[in-house]
Amino acid sequence: MSEPIIRELRKKDIQNGFLTTLDALKKASDIDNDKAVKIFEKIDSNPDHIIAVAELDGKIVGSTTLLIEQKFIHDGGMVGHIEDVAVNKNFQGQKIGQKIIKYLLEIANSRGCYKTILDCTDDVKPFYEKLGFKQIANELRFDHI
Repeated sequence: MSEPIIRELRKKDIQNGFLTTLDALKKASDIDNDKAVKIFEKIDSNPDHIIAVAELDGKIVGSTTLLIEQKFIHDGGMVGHIEDVAVNKNFQGQKIGQKIIKYLLEIANSRGCYKTILDCTDDVKPFYEKLGFKQIANELRFDHI
């Protein structure tokens, strides 16, 4: 099997496995294409919102988002936020998620982030700990819907 290419999301990826990959988190492949393109264009216009994908044999099989937030504290320091780590169910267990996260951690580091954080459930915590993440706090959430 070939190695995945890890790179940033492109518009043509939307219908080339990207939305199907997100189905591993929550159904996304049924979104209207025009709406998906508008979402992509808004995200793509923000240099602090980066979606990385894993391309394998011409298809997108994994993706992860990095949001970079500037702070007033830490002398205007930057914080990376990892979100929406997803690997197509047919390609899980092949270290694709690990490769995408490492790619985004390098971007966060090169952009001057002093830390990168994420939220996860207990069942996937060991995966992130192997990548060097440490549990520091608890997540609390307020649902608006």
